[in-house]
Amino acid sequence: MSVQRGLLLIADIAGYTRFMEFHRTDLAHAQDIVARLLEAMIDASSALELVEVEGDAAFLYRRLPSGTDPELVESALRQSVAMHGAFHALQQKIACLNNCPCQGCAQVGNLKVKFVAHLGDVAPQRVKRLTRLAGFDVRMLKNSVPVREYLLMSEPLWERADARLRTGGRLLEEEFEGVGRARTYYLDLAAHATPLPPRPKVTWFGQQRETLGVVLRALPYALGLRKRGGLRNLTPA
Repeated sequence: MSVQRGLLLIADIAGYTRFMEFHRTDLAHAQDIVARLLEAMIDASSALELVEVEGDAAFLYRRLPSGTDPELVESALRQSVAMHGAFHALQQKIACLNNCPCQGCAQVGNLKVKFVAHLGDVAPQRVKRLTRLAGFDVRMLKNSVPVREYLLMSEPLWERADARLRTGGRLLEEEFEGVGRARTYYLDLAAHATPLPPRPKVTWFGQQRETLGVVLRALPYALGLRKRGGLRNLTPA
């Protein structure tokens, strides 16, 4: 198992935790919506390789060539902004056209997405048809960043930020379980986000297509015929 230097990025959707106590239909619809939002973000991350999807989070990675990349932090921000834009564009479309009254659909507008990035050594390991990154630590997701949508970076990555980005970064010292106190830095994505496309035109056909699509895709989960878990065909072979 060879050790590689790489840029690690986690995209995590927040806002559906409370649905664990709701009706099975609400959960099934919420899962379908989260799956589509993750798919949209993954499609927008052209410079990163998908490693794994787990729950509401996507794990992405880019192996670095020998030497250092002077635009590594800019690249992490660029990918995060692209994924953030794809997330909100689809979220806007779903919120406009989906008229299902269940809480899984009604609360889609409350969802947010956050990103965590790190520069470090990882050891890719093959488990059957899956590739996992040993050493990919997700503990940075549990933090006290005071904004809802952000890119949080570890100190080894932030050290490579240029002067322009440093003016917008904020230091945050955190106590991570099993790691101890660490310095992290975050950027508020509200200051970097791209404008959303125009809202879709609301038509009867558009509403029926969107709403019925959620209902049909979520039906196997609502009926208990399929377990909640991994997303549709997203884990690389």
